[in-house]
Amino acid sequence: MADFVKAYLETIGDEGGFTLHNVSGDAGGDTFAGIAKNYHPEWPGWALVHAGKGQTEECREQVRAFYKSKFWDDMRGDEIKHQAVAETIYNFGMNSSIKKSLMYAQYCLDCEPDGEIGPITLGAINKMSREEIELFVSQHALMRIGHRLKRISQNRSQVKFIRGWLKRDLEEVERYINVNQYFGIR
Repeated sequence: MADFVKAYLETIGDEGGFTLHNVSGDAGGDTFAGIAKNYHPEWPGWALVHAGKGQTEECREQVRAFYKSKFWDDMRGDEIKHQAVAETIYNFGMNSSIKKSLMYAQYCLDCEPDGEIGPITLGAINKMSREEIELFVSQHALMRIGHRLKRISQNRSQVKFIRGWLKRDLEEVERYINVNQYFGIR
């Protein structure tokens, strides 16, 4: 079964690590370790962050617990057999929403795209072969990229985030697929 800790450690760097950011034009406002205050004002770690204790083990544990309960558990990550699939869904879910990430996964799996992970979606995820997993990771990345381009077309101020978003999406593919081998590059 997929391992939350491995997925969490792989993606926390994509979220900027354990630092507080406030980027002009980012609708999330203050963001610490990928947790946007405008979207998650109830997160108890904000008190520690604003008290200058964002680097403490207590705060890091609150970040980990947040991602486990808000994202991993919502996608039933502990029930997903393949680490690559779980991490692909989780990584985009952390950056966008688990519902949207699951919906894109369901499109890739030819399941009803409702953004919920029930027995049909979970069954389709867990029966994939190695080749199907590679295809799934690639298709999901393309859907993610399409999502980002649509977001930019709807709000041109978001174009400044495209390099980071694309880097994240393409690195997700590279974690599981040696793209160079497909093109004969050594």
